[in-house]
Amino acid sequence: MRATHPPFALKVDVDTHDGMRDGVPRLLDAFARWGVRASFFLAFGPDNSVKAIWNLFSRRGFLTKMWRTGAPRLYGWRTIASGTLLPARLVALRFPDLVRRIAAEGHEVGIHGWDHRLWQDHLDELDETRIAEQYARACEAFETILGRAPRASAAPAWYQTPASLRVQDALGLLYASDARGGTPGYAELEGYRSTTLQIPTTQPCLEELLTLGERDLESCAQRVLEPRGNPPARVIPLHAEVEGGRWAGFLERVVRGIRNAGATVRTLEEIARDLLGADSPPLRFRAARRELPGRSGRVLAPAD
Repeated sequence: MRATHPPFALKVDVDTHDGMRDGVPRLLDAFARWGVRASFFLAFGPDNSVKAIWNLFSRRGFLTKMWRTGAPRLYGWRTIASGTLLPARLVALRFPDLVRRIAAEGHEVGIHGWDHRLWQDHLDELDETRIAEQYARACEAFETILGRAPRASAAPAWYQTPASLRVQDALGLLYASDARGGTPGYAELEGYRSTTLQIPTTQPCLEELLTLGERDLESCAQRVLEPRGNPPARVIPLHAEVEGGRWAGFLERVVRGIRNAGATVRTLEEIARDLLGADSPPLRFRAARRELPGRSGRVLAPAD
């Protein structure tokens, strides 16, 4: 008899204009062929990708990531130049019909911030008023397109501060997926006790494995699928710019591996509703902002 495995969830972050325009339709077509549903988190505002260049000078490991992932080829020069050398283009707000298509095909849609680059690089410098503005603009764009308020959010680059968690709590979301590693619960970060359920990303993403020197797609897929702790679901991070582009073969291997294991694929919202309705509610966990292998910068993660 085939062993029973916890479900998987496919968490798709859409960070750039080209990722939304080109990567999302490819992913939707692939998910339809495979008969799986995913959780899409969309940046709605300007694509300021070129501002990442400053990380070459300020963020340890960023140049290594850019080189080993082949970022110019992966993202395209128009994306890399967006926001300074060329005018910033809107991401999800530019493609309302595509946002509606995601929802119409049965996938979950959540927010992934307004200005992804601003959040990723400068969140520590933003006060609560500016953080609230970022959330408000993303929520307004979401509601304008889909006719309802968002139920979930995923912070750009998995990065949060006590101030941004406080602002997020005021939104009344069903859950957030801001954290890396561990099991679902309520984060306590630097003394602030958040009231929004966190469903963390449990598995590594392809760019991290590439940065660490992995090149074989089958090996990368196995690394992404392998158990990490005992969470109620294994959450796999995907990016429309990556798996919706030149690395589509990697995603095909991942989905095939899920099927071979006899596991199911669920949306994060389904998992959140099960957790919130369970007899034993998720627990609080002490969080920290930590570095992860293969990533530049820090992410929200369990402290221990």
